[in-house]
Amino acid sequence: MTTSKEVFDYIKSLSAKTLNPQIRIRLSDVLSGFSIEGEKVLVLLAELENRRLIDIHRVSVPSVSLTRYGVQNDYPNGGLESYEA
Repeated sequence: MTTSKEVFDYIKSLSAKTLNPQIRIRLSDVLSGFSIEGEKVLVLLAELENRRLIDIHRVSVPSVSLTRYGVQNDYPNGGLESYEA
């Protein structure tokens, strides 16, 4: 069972490996980090975007990045889909 908190923590850990905490991370890299269906991860990403923790960049190479709020927030509260995917 994957939660939105786990997805957020994964994005945050990938961002922490760079000097820019708001770097864009390819969507394919995020999806490859989980053993569940990509569609379920996308639902969790949409939830994180609705909570303004991440931005989803819908361009030719889809990517995600932390927002300023997401960079500052280490322990976001659970959301609607945060308990199962």
